[in-house]
Amino acid sequence: MSKKSFSLIEIIFVISIAVIIAMVAIPKLGSSLDKANMVKIKSDVALIRDGLSQYEDKMILSNESTALDSLEDSEDILFDKILQYPIVSSTEQKSLSWSKLSNSSYQVWITSSESLIFNYNKDDFTFDCNFDDNYCEELTQ
Repeated sequence: MSKKSFSLIEIIFVISIAVIIAMVAIPKLGSSLDKANMVKIKSDVALIRDGLSQYEDKMILSNESTALDSLEDSEDILFDKILQYPIVSSTEQKSLSWSKLSNSSYQVWITSSESLIFNYNKDDFTFDCNFDDNYCEELTQ
């Protein structure tokens, strides 16, 4: 009577293939998460800029003053005057979190150790960062 089972060589072979696949896949997973974070922040910046543009157009069409000193009414909810779905402010230094530094300055965390600061100019309705920073160039294209 013969027993059907795996030999030790077959088990070692399967484990070594699984290890090789994991060694290739795990670094790619990390880089794809970083890219996904950049896309999310880029999307947030585009929405904020679009909201500013829509607000300015609305004020011009209604023949009202276009002045907008602040983009939100509270410190906890950001951009609620220009976005349909505002961003919740965070005090934690984690990726994808936004916080308000001053009445016209905002910080977004790209990773837990890297951040970017955006400034709102109320005179010309711009929302920009320091273009000397490589992340800024990538996020505002």
